[in-house]
Amino acid sequence: MPELRDPPVVWAALRYSKAGTGRFTSARDMARLMERAIKRAQIPVAYTSGFSPHQRVSYAFPAPTGAASLAEYLLVGLTRADEPAVTQQALNAELPRGIVVESIEHTSDRHWLIGLAASEWRFDWPALGADLWEADHLLADAVEAFMDSETVIIRRRAKSGFSDQDVRGAVTKLEATEEDLHPVVRAVTNQAEPLIRPRDVLAGLIALSPALAAWGAPMVTRLAQGFLDADGRVVNLGTLVSCTTRTDGS
Repeated sequence: MPELRDPPVVWAALRYSKAGTGRFTSARDMARLMERAIKRAQIPVAYTSGFSPHQRVSYAFPAPTGAASLAEYLLVGLTRADEPAVTQQALNAELPRGIVVESIEHTSDRHWLIGLAASEWRFDWPALGADLWEADHLLADAVEAFMDSETVIIRRRAKSGFSDQDVRGAVTKLEATEEDLHPVVRAVTNQAEPLIRPRDVLAGLIALSPALAAWGAPMVTRLAQGFLDADGRVVNLGTLVSCTTRTDGS
């Protein structure tokens, strides 16, 4: 019979960032990286029972490969409740440049990540340079058309072929400034609802204003991920209080 392991004593909710070269780390590579960092840092992680035990780690809505992020989350089951600042420091000492654990808090809620209701993103086009002000009128017009539309349909590639998806319903706020674009996108609320990613929002804008395609691919950064407040802003989940972290990768 396989060994039966005790359930976690506590869950550690980690918020980490991907910046610089770290933004090219895929979700699968990030999972492997974190598993090895947890082992090397000797974090008291809990394991599952069975013939192939694995770490009790859960991830939620990872940013796309190539996108930077200031708010990525994972939940780690622990066999003892060490001081969060100690765990944070130990993990950051093992993580590569560009990946930084920003904060940790303990929780007894195994389903803590369900509270991730939306994300705020930033798109910017550094290559536009001095032409940005003139181009900004085009972006502002596209944003106005997007928000005034009841539906914005794009075509996405799927395993079974192509499918048409409405991206308008997932976007709760979309603002263009003189320097960038800020969409707020809801997370998936049920299995029948497709996950709308940042590139889908951009595809919707291009569908309404084809001239935007000439701008090329923007730099994408997730600014926050959590719940929506009364003003429609995204607030990072929990009462995460940052400890001293390594910042050479940002």
